[in-house]
Amino acid sequence: MSNADVRTTFIRMPERPAGAPAGEWATGLFKKLEPLPSGRKPLRVVVAGGGPVGLSFACALRAMMGDQVEVRVHDRRWRRRGSRVVWLGEAEGNFRREQVVTLQGNVWSTLPHLVQERLFAEGRFGEMWPLGPDSPAERGRPRNIRIRWIEDCLLDMAQDVYGIELVPGRFEVPATWGGTDILVVADGANSPTREALREHFGTPDRDFYSVDGEQLVETVLGIRVKGVFPDEHTVPLTVCQNRYLFNSLGGGFINMRLTAEEASEVVAIGEDGPVECIAKFRCTVLPRGGRFVCDRHRAIFKPSVDRLSFLWPRVLEGARFFGAGPQDVLGITVFRLGMTQNARFTAQLGPEAFGFLVGDAANSLHFWPGRGLNTGVKSALSLAGTLRSRWRGRPFRAADFSGHEGLMQQLQYREKSRAWTTMLMPDEDGVPRGIEARLRDGLRGSGDRAALTAVLWERVRAVKARLAGRMGALPPDEWYLRRIAGLHLKTLRQLVETGPWITREIGGDEVAVEVDFPESYTLGPASSPVPALPPLVPRVDSEQTVLRSVRDVLPVANR
Repeated sequence: MSNADVRTTFIRMPERPAGAPAGEWATGLFKKLEPLPSGRKPLRVVVAGGGPVGLSFACALRAMMGDQVEVRVHDRRWRRRGSRVVWLGEAEGNFRREQVVTLQGNVWSTLPHLVQERLFAEGRFGEMWPLGPDSPAERGRPRNIRIRWIEDCLLDMAQDVYGIELVPGRFEVPATWGGTDILVVADGANSPTREALREHFGTPDRDFYSVDGEQLVETVLGIRVKGVFPDEHTVPLTVCQNRYLFNSLGGGFINMRLTAEEASEVVAIGEDGPVECIAKFRCTVLPRGGRFVCDRHRAIFKPSVDRLSFLWPRVLEGARFFGAGPQDVLGITVFRLGMTQNARFTAQLGPEAFGFLVGDAANSLHFWPGRGLNTGVKSALSLAGTLRSRWRGRPFRAADFSGHEGLMQQLQYREKSRAWTTMLMPDEDGVPRGIEARLRDGLRGSGDRAALTAVLWERVRAVKARLAGRMGALPPDEWYLRRIAGLHLKTLRQLVETGPWITREIGGDEVAVEVDFPESYTLGPASSPVPALPPLVPRVDSEQTVLRSVRDVLPVANR
């Protein structure tokens, strides 16, 4: 293959006949491209933020354009170790993210081939969730993978394969933009770079996702547990209610949505009283002798030692629902979820310089539908494809990015409308009823255990029937009945009251970005997407961070 196909497609799954390739039922924004001529002035790109989205963009752009682009990435969480750039550790104040995330088939299959081969090594990913509109059968099932592994792999490949310049330290907005054609802002939901450039991008609107004049923000507890059951077996338990979400790879985080009263208990205490810790800095508290402790602040997570705590028994109930006992809880953290509306994602920063928001800096989402990283990678691939298709060795014009900006607006509408519907779930009459109201109603009054058990069990059976043929084999109904029967009555009432996932209301058309990489820039032979592996059996040591150089594991022909 001597040229690149770069096109943005909007997959309309409901109208597409079974077996028809997605590309034949899509609207393309990019024409088929000829290879860039040698000797042309390289495109100069700076990326602020070296997380999964920033590094995915950098690697994808180099895979597309090779020596026709120079990429430099800045991140304050890095340091130099000899000739290498590595992640800072806990001793240096950087607490690595251990969460398991899900990449949809339309996303992971569009990454550069070498990135796929490296990320999806055997034992490093699992297939827990079913096929769906954003993971059609021809692309493959969604894949679960740890954020930490993504970051380690991409940082390694940026140095060993793609020759990207890495700069440890925060990106500082310059007085002038000489020497920079493109700035990509990928430094997170609270992006300091976006804030410094607010006169160009505008200020995100908090009122857009508000109730009674107040921005709706949910507090979620992240309960890290060992994996006890096969990952796929827990899917019906998650989908039948909206209190706990478990995303696993031989273990992972149970995300527990809290009421305001429960959130008020998320405090740490030191020798002299309350300490600013988990509630402010989102520290992870770890088990130490029967209690949970933050080593950084020398503080104890109060609910773990408070016999009067309402929150702590509910934490343990959530873990038990998914088969984890108190001894299987490995850590606890907290995060807050809210959304804002961005007016634009593309801005002209100077006479010949343009800036772009991608990842959480562009669209920070409520996690419940599981779309955050997927939306970020889609935005990165769309921008990379646009730059590849429009670069002619001379300054860009605003019109060059109208297609990409339109896609970003579509992503914002699609993903945030989905998330907002999840935050304000409609009841049987279509009236919005948020999770706080549902959880409080579940705590009030009495209930008939047999009737509540029957309701939740019937939901599980309906989920199983709906997922048949779209994922692996699941346990018999009686296995799930035993999980439900072991719940405390108040927990059972809450799970029933929160309702099952509203998959019909948030389902429908998905926005997908398709990019093909020229053979000359993949640094290896083109290949089909990595074959799906069975669900993960070996347990992965999540603390492992030392990686071999990619040069040591790639075939000789690819070096």
